[in-house]
Amino acid sequence: MSSRADYGIDSPGIVAGLFVLGGIGLGAALALHLVGDPPWWVEITLVAAGIYFLLAAGGMVYYSKVGKLGIRDQILESVPWRGGELVLDVGCGRGLLLIGAARRLSTGKAIGLDRWLPGALTGNRPEAALDNARLEGVLDRVEVQVGDVRRLPFADVSFDVAVSNFVVHEVNNRAERAQMLREIVRVLKPGGRLALVDFIFTGECVRVLHDIGIANAKRARVGSFFSFWLTAVLNFGLVRTYQVTGSKPGAEDR
Repeated sequence: MSSRADYGIDSPGIVAGLFVLGGIGLGAALALHLVGDPPWWVEITLVAAGIYFLLAAGGMVYYSKVGKLGIRDQILESVPWRGGELVLDVGCGRGLLLIGAARRLSTGKAIGLDRWLPGALTGNRPEAALDNARLEGVLDRVEVQVGDVRRLPFADVSFDVAVSNFVVHEVNNRAERAQMLREIVRVLKPGGRLALVDFIFTGECVRVLHDIGIANAKRARVGSFFSFWLTAVLNFGLVRTYQVTGSKPGAEDR
């Protein structure tokens, strides 16, 4: 896929904060070294903290510019495309999955839904998604709508495919995350497929999907082996990116 489109920097406030903390840590270590005689462990701790924060910030920028493009392809490759599907991207942002899906369609259409919260992504607005679709040559197969992922403004059994990238963790609590998943399943046609990615709550997603009848729901590691475990190490094992997939029963597998 072309890289002409700009899909923004995810969580720019967090990225900026990590860069600032990294600078403070290294700056404090240098200042103490130049003007005082601190214990060796204080300097090492400050340097280690500064490097950690800078690595975390750099990792988030790398994900935004490179990593999420590979994850997008893994998500979309889990779907056996025919070309005529109606696709829903839940929380489409600047159109990462929306446009990737549209490029796999011939007669179908991809609809992106979002509230476009400014702090979630740099330049996060519906016009950015449409601009990217135009750059990628799929504007005729793309539509965007403002809406709440917990109350999807679509009729039952409307979509063949539903995808979502790093949206689950933005939903406030367990009950609302379950509501989001129920809504996605509601709008899927029998045999329709879902694929979502996040770095937390993915095990919870699988359990909820099982409870609402998606018996084949499962999760699998996504991203390269190196990036998966580097992320886990940098976040003390608390963050690991998984893809959750499943299909709605009631029709032959598509």
